[in-house]
Amino acid sequence: MINTNAVRLLEYSLSHNPDLLDNSAFAVNAAVYSFLKNEFEKGDIRSNLLFQWSFSSFYGMGIVSSEAKEAFFRKMESLRDSYTGQNARSVTEDLRPAMGKSNFSFVTKMLNLISDSEYPIFDKNVAMVFQKPFDPDETRLDHQDSVFQDIIDTYKSLQHHPVIEDFRTRFGCPEMGYMKVLDTIFWKLGKDMEANYEMFPWE
Repeated sequence: MINTNAVRLLEYSLSHNPDLLDNSAFAVNAAVYSFLKNEFEKGDIRSNLLFQWSFSSFYGMGIVSSEAKEAFFRKMESLRDSYTGQNARSVTEDLRPAMGKSNFSFVTKMLNLISDSEYPIFDKNVAMVFQKPFDPDETRLDHQDSVFQDIIDTYKSLQHHPVIEDFRTRFGCPEMGYMKVLDTIFWKLGKDMEANYEMFPWE
């Protein structure tokens, strides 16, 4: 389902802050992501320690054990040529024995790097924008997956928004998939909302 509040927040932010993209965080994010994408495309990441370290640092996997990271990158490599149609929830469940708990956010980051025009990222900042009531009958993973599907639907509805090309041109990343561009923007909007203890600015 398209999250109308998220769409409205993007339009509101762009209209009230024409310099929204004039932010060093976007430049850093684009540069590091492009580096990771290039390293991934070089080949087997199971022996690419630079890629593993950079991915783990960029996406905050410091709390994950070495054994769990090894399983994570094995899974990532196995999906290199078979990612189409993969379900983030099922990949999360596959990794649960090795990683010890739900790591849905890390899995979405894995899938996004593999195909950034097919999979968005779910994390706490993006979820801040895509907030929805928690059904008492659903599990934490149920809820995360439900929000994730809303993010997919919303990003698809925005895939031709001019801000995407503006971002690519400004930060020299013409190859960056539209879902990663939108993720980066909504990540910043959600971070700002959390930092300012705000709900949506029109509320």
